[in-house]
Amino acid sequence: MTELILVRHGQTISNLMQYLQGQSDGELTEVGRQQARMVAAALNNMDIDAIISSPLIRAKDTAAEIARHHHLTVAINPLVREWHCGVLDGQPAQALFDARDKAGLPLADFRPDGGETLREVHGRANEFLSEIEEKYSGQCVVVCSHGDFLRMLISLLVGISIEEANGIHLGNATFSQFVNRNGKWEKRGINLTDIKSA
Repeated sequence: MTELILVRHGQTISNLMQYLQGQSDGELTEVGRQQARMVAAALNNMDIDAIISSPLIRAKDTAAEIARHHHLTVAINPLVREWHCGVLDGQPAQALFDARDKAGLPLADFRPDGGETLREVHGRANEFLSEIEEKYSGQCVVVCSHGDFLRMLISLLVGISIEEANGIHLGNATFSQFVNRNGKWEKRGINLTDIKSA
């Protein structure tokens, strides 16, 4: 059985202010650091084989708290970095919806200037999932990443559209748990604070 535990990073100032953060490097707030310690404690009794993180500091710092309990080295994988929202990075979240409405495109196909579409993020998530299935079969893997990337990964794991996945709420330092039995992914829970047993 392969197990995936998908962790969203702890709170940053941009999260607190409801600004788009994208691939800019926002550090954890004191609350965010406390949240990272809490999710690490929640996963403390899990038999974790590997921890993979986005290269962005908010995810790396969250991953480091989890790794400390398990004496593991965090592997950095650029595939799991956040959606690149281009010129909208640092803008209020409403700016994304205003720009998309002006473009007249579905959110999945809207590309902010200098950024990428969610469909491209979905493609990265698909590539990453293939890596997991090939390299980590039979292991328990924690992935520390970001809201938009994790929603795209969840869409693949549970077989829903990009638009449906975009409606999934993932709180700071919550985790989502999936297992693969006989080649099929099963959901244990989304937006969790406590681990679900087998």
